[in-house]
Amino acid sequence: MPASLRQIEAFYWTARLGGFSEAARHLNLAQSTVSKRIIELEGVIGTAVFDRSSHTLRLTKAGEA
Repeated sequence: MPASLRQIEAFYWTARLGGFSEAARHLNLAQSTVSKRIIELEGVIGTAVFDRSSHTLRLTKAGEA
C-alpha cells in the first residue's frame, strides 16, 4: 500500500517545523493525529523517519531520503 497524501503532508510539516506539536498547529489537527500519520507512514515504508531518542526531533537517513 502506498503512502497517503495525508501521511506525506504530516511528515513534511513535522520535518519542516521541527516537531509534532508545531505540525499539528499548522495543520489544525491534534498532535496525536499527526503522530499517528507518521507511524502509519513508517509502517508503509518499513523504517523510522524520525529519531525520537533525544529531546530534539531529528530526521533519520530514511527521513532525509
